[in-house]
Formats: sequence, structure tokens, C-alpha cells
Amino acid sequence: MSKQIYSWKRFWCPQSGSINLADGGYLYDPDVEWGKVYNPDLVALEAIANIPCLVLLGEPGIGKSQELKNIKLFTEKKIANTSQILELNLRACANLKDDLFKDETFTDWLGDTYHLYLFLDSFDEGLLSVPTLATGLIDELKKQKYQNHINRLHLRLACRTFVFPEILDKGLKDLWQEDCVEIYELAPLRRVDVREAAKVERFSPDDFLKEIGHKDVVPLAIKPITLEFLLNTYRRHHGQFFQIKNFTNSILRDVSFCVRKLIQVVGVQTEKEVSMLSNA
Repeated sequence: MSKQIYSWKRFWCPQSGSINLADGGYLYDPDVEWGKVYNPDLVALEAIANIPCLVLLGEPGIGKSQELKNIKLFTEKKIANTSQILELNLRACANLKDDLFKDETFTDWLGDTYHLYLFLDSFDEGLLSVPTLATGLIDELKKQKYQNHINRLHLRLACRTFVFPEILDKGLKDLWQEDCVEIYELAPLRRVDVREAAKVERFSPDDFLKEIGHKDVVPLAIKPITLEFLLNTYRRHHGQFFQIKNFTNSILRDVSFCVRKLIQVVGVQTEKEVSMLSNA
């Protein structure tokens, strides 16, 4: 199945908040009746798009990169020609000074008076190749030539929850002041989101959700990366997830799929590592 972008409305939870999966294991929809009672802390993208320094956290495969793109699109419509946008995927970052601080868009902003919206994706993967990425970013921005313009810099940074460096948390709050820095975590999918995916893939949403419940795989359905796995499996097995007589072959094929997706999400660095994973 080719990469499919669904028209999901995703929700974000502040670090101090909580996420309620009371809808049979799905995210209890904040948009339905009683939704704000069950999930009072959750907000949509538009509610956080204007925060000066915004950190977006989430588990691997939860959809952070797509949401960062959505925030970028929202920002582009909002700012028109009054500001500039700079986007950098840190997965491919080899030298932060060259890739960011010497970028023409960044240097032009520094010498002007307009605002710059800086989108940094895959911070956690950048740490794999540049272990000093967090300290390098903070130390550079602390320099006086940047500090004088920090009020014109709007940072949007995406990172996996469990590897978000404490030094980066503290450093950003020192740079922007604590009340201008917000950290949010991306919530799992709602039941309606899974229905939408099934509909787009031309499955019966009712039958697909029924099979999810029957096989007790809701925890897989509420994350985009494993929902894709379920959709592929459902298609391959003609409306089921597993057929007992083909169980062994099904598991092998599906594990192979998951290994490939894991390689994409985690960011395996070399062909040798890919081979080791495949032969494990």
C-alpha cells in the first residue's frame, strides 16, 4: 500500500495534562458530546500554532512529522508574505552550523526585521549522527547576535518523547522565557480516524472496526504506523487479520513489514544494520 495521507484531525496534550482512551481503547473524541469532560486537556493544531517556541513530542510512528507539515501549512496561510519559513529535517543533519545557521534564509532573517518560523523535524534522529545537537543548538542561539533577535524567531521542533533531552528543555526556556515555551505530546487516533482510514482504503468501516475489536488489536489501530500494518494485513487476508491455516506465513510477512517500517521510523544508519535487523 502506498503512503496514504488521511484527513485526520489530531489532538495534542500538554506535558501537565492526561490522555483518556475511554472509548474502548481509542482516544475519547474531544469533539463529541462529553468529549471535553473525558479529555479536557487536549487541543487541536490551531490552538497551539502561535506559541513562540513549540516542542512537539510523540512515540515513534505516531504521526509527528505529518503534523509538523500541517502546522507549517497552517503557518504559511497565516503569515502570507510578512514572514519567512525555514524547514530542516535533522535526520540528515551533519553540521548544525552549516545546515542551519549558515543557511541563506536564516542569515537573511538575521540581517532584517521580519519574523522567521523555524521547523526542525526528527530531532531525535539528528542526535544519532550528531550527539551534541542539543547543546550545539542552545549554545549557538545563546550568542548575543541571535539573542537580540530571538523575539522574531518562532521555533517548532519535533522529537520522540523518550529521548527529548532535558538540557534542550531547560535551554529553550532560558532562551525564550518559560512562559513562551510549550511542550505538547501527540495523542493517539480516535475511533472516527480509524473509520476514515478504512473508508479511504475502500473497506467497510463497520466491518474493519469489528475485526479490530474481535482480534483485540485496538492498541495497534490507534497509532498510524501500526494502523497501516493492520490495513495491509486486512487487505491481504481478504477482510481478516490472520487466517489460522496460514498463520506462520502471515506472521513472517507481517514481521517483515514491521521491520521495514521500524527501519524507516527509527532511522537505521547503515546497510550493515539493516542486514542485522533483517537476519535477526
